[in-house]
Amino acid sequence: MSLADLAMVWGPVKVQIEYVLGLSSDAVHVHVSVLMFLFFALVTRRRLSHPMPWLMVLGVECLNELVDMNQPFGTIENNWPASWHDIKNTMFLPTMIMIVVALRDRGFMKPRQRR
Repeated sequence: MSLADLAMVWGPVKVQIEYVLGLSSDAVHVHVSVLMFLFFALVTRRRLSHPMPWLMVLGVECLNELVDMNQPFGTIENNWPASWHDIKNTMFLPTMIMIVVALRDRGFMKPRQRR
């Protein structure tokens, strides 16, 4: 199966998921990215501050955008600005979670002790 064939199948599946969930494409990217981030952390048994789950989300998102870039002409999916927009939406919350957890783990977010 070529990328173009995969794109012909995957595009309508994504639209159907958005329709069933009643969410925009951007919202689906955000929700799925957090679910994938948590899933990959559990499966790899890595902390949320470890880069491995984050890199796995990035890898899945890059594959998704590669497929999107092979959508037939005339769709809004096969352009770099749209792909870059999707990558930013997808990676924002996993990035913020990873940074906050890493800061907390290193003691930067300890509560102040009462005297």
